[in-house]
Amino acid sequence: MAPKQVLIGVATTVQPKERIVKGRRVKRPALHYCRMAEYAGSLGARLMIFDPDDANWSSGHILGWRPVNMSYPYRGWERCEERLPDAIYENVFVHLAVKGKSSKMRAAARERGIPVFNPPLPSKWQAVSFMKSAGLGQYVPDTFVLRDVKRAVRAIDEWKVTYVKPVGGYGGSGVIRIETTGKQLYRVSVDRSAKGTRRQRILVTRSELERLLRSRSRVPHLVQKGIRLLKIDGRSVDFRVVTARGADGKWFVIGVVPKVAAADGVVTNIVAGGELMSLEQLESLASRQGITIPVRDLSACALRCSEKLSERIPKAGLLGYDMGVDTNGNIWMIEVNPKPARSLLSDDMKRLMAKHTAGFTVYLARKRSLKLKRSDVKMTAASWS
Repeated sequence: MAPKQVLIGVATTVQPKERIVKGRRVKRPALHYCRMAEYAGSLGARLMIFDPDDANWSSGHILGWRPVNMSYPYRGWERCEERLPDAIYENVFVHLAVKGKSSKMRAAARERGIPVFNPPLPSKWQAVSFMKSAGLGQYVPDTFVLRDVKRAVRAIDEWKVTYVKPVGGYGGSGVIRIETTGKQLYRVSVDRSAKGTRRQRILVTRSELERLLRSRSRVPHLVQKGIRLLKIDGRSVDFRVVTARGADGKWFVIGVVPKVAAADGVVTNIVAGGELMSLEQLESLASRQGITIPVRDLSACALRCSEKLSERIPKAGLLGYDMGVDTNGNIWMIEVNPKPARSLLSDDMKRLMAKHTAGFTVYLARKRSLKLKRSDVKMTAASWS
């Protein structure tokens, strides 16, 4: 009997739309999923996308979309019912995942031994603690949880530039930069609040600062030492370094993407006023100012962090790091993101991400199949003994 063909599922709320392909009107999902289907097919696997709410775990089926012909995934897709996949790539939008959109699916898949790629990572504070315990502390700025307001103010006085950020935040929302002025006043800067983009620059007294920090401490926040980042034309630069695991389970660098803050910007996030720039553009600008961008060091650091993190979380396979380079050339890991935005990547990087995410999901599926076969062999042997 021929072995059952591997089926991988992509959990997403993004649905196919009508498009014109080669003069014909067809329904097809976003290009990323077509590319994933193509790469899965090259590995002898099939791919299906589905909404987490369209999985019927009791009957063992999912309702979703697959290419009408796996050999032509850029053409039409059809809605159909399939068996449960052998592995799942969870690609639900961050804001929906935070609200628990995929929680039920994760729990049900875990009960059935179906690996889910792209697992939730620890909180920002747990990630910092892990990096230190894994021997990577040299890449992490001094950081602690905001509990004691007096301690926080002492750190702000010592560090001169400090960032206070929500543990569960994303997109630069709610990040505060606090700078000492030497005049018993503190400069507080915000680019984006929880209610949307709202740039704010104010001076506060020590007692006003304590009151601000006390209000923030009601929700988990981190206090982090500010890094004197490289500046190009007076604007701070950091880097999104994306890594992914492929069909052999090994880590690869998808790309290094510079992000440039607005003048006096707190964060480099595009939604908060930052600017995306190609590495070639940045290197050209930097060379005019006698600055060298340590691209190899950034990539090596990201790979090392990913390899260590996946020792703790084996199904981690796609990670985006916000990394900085200080004025002395030291590399810093500012934040880790388990769902790096594809919108920051070039088309070549997007193709590479599709290839590796499909490949790693197939890798997990095949590992599961091998494990089930070994289990069956053991049970058969036991029944004969």
